[in-house]
Amino acid sequence: MAENENDIDFTEYQDVGDELLAEAKGAAGAVLPDDMHPLARKTVYFIDNFSEWQGRIACLMIVPIIGAMVYEVIMRKFFIAPTLWAFDVSRMLYGMSFMLGAAYALMRGLHIRADFLYRGFSERNQGRIDLVLYVVLFMPSMLFFLWAAYEFSIKSFSQWERAGDSTWAPIVWPVKMSLMFGVLFLVIQGVSEILKSWYAATRGKWPV
Repeated sequence: MAENENDIDFTEYQDVGDELLAEAKGAAGAVLPDDMHPLARKTVYFIDNFSEWQGRIACLMIVPIIGAMVYEVIMRKFFIAPTLWAFDVSRMLYGMSFMLGAAYALMRGLHIRADFLYRGFSERNQGRIDLVLYVVLFMPSMLFFLWAAYEFSIKSFSQWERAGDSTWAPIVWPVKMSLMFGVLFLVIQGVSEILKSWYAATRGKWPV
């Protein structure tokens, strides 16, 4: 306990985890309720597990990012021989990991949202709000973004585009391809979120 009224007792927060960041944690590895439609249950389980493993693979990009930065620092500080490629490698891989990890973040409920009011709503109303927003705003905008990203990446690939702001001039079409795939994975995960929102809106509880 705190010694006086001005001290803060942090022991009550020791068991608090990602709940401060997210309400939903995804169905990866979870047992979904029996009253969920069998097709919806299989779809949610498959998509969430796909996003889980796809996100884990995308996280591995942090290894070469750290490697490039450590190598650059050593070469620059100790051998006065800065590289041409380290910065470009780090920024491209960071951008790719950001986009390819977006669906995983959505599945885990870790995207930024203004939920100071939302948290106080019943789970049924939360499901209704999410369902409307996913169907009316999220999916149409993501589908448009997917179409734009497809044209963007295909044009870059066909031109074998290189970075014009770098002396090293690396090829950049893989980065732009990752934008397209990142949005595609978001669309796929959006299907799972719609099904979970529908369940919450009709059953009054979240499936996970």
